[in-house]
Amino acid sequence: MKTRICVVAVIEKDGKILMGNKARDIGPYPNTWRLPGGGVEERESLEDAIKREIKEETNLDVEKVEKIGVYEDEEPDKDGEMTHYVFNVFKVKSSGKYAASEEFPSLEWVDKKQLVNTSLARPSIKLFKELGYL
Repeated sequence: MKTRICVVAVIEKDGKILMGNKARDIGPYPNTWRLPGGGVEERESLEDAIKREIKEETNLDVEKVEKIGVYEDEEPDKDGEMTHYVFNVFKVKSSGKYAASEEFPSLEWVDKKQLVNTSLARPSIKLFKELGYL
């Protein structure tokens, strides 16, 4: 089993959380809504990784990051090999105008009250329960 170190961002605004949905049947946790983020590159700090991923996926500039936890999960990759994911979760304050990207063709502010009715990735469900959003 391989391990992948990742960063993800909780970006809140007016009681809503910025969430993305990848193109259909792509990547781990296909066809679910998830937080922006991704893999940490070799010799990259977690903070640099979260800033890069947020810019790439949402076009937002990161102003402030606060680490809020680490969560783990296992999910098969596209070839069926199990991958151990280590998610470093940050609360992020950002600026700029968000925009969909190749990574997230669908990007929306989801009201925290609607998360229970949203098709979420399994790690997001665990995180949102701990944060009291679900």
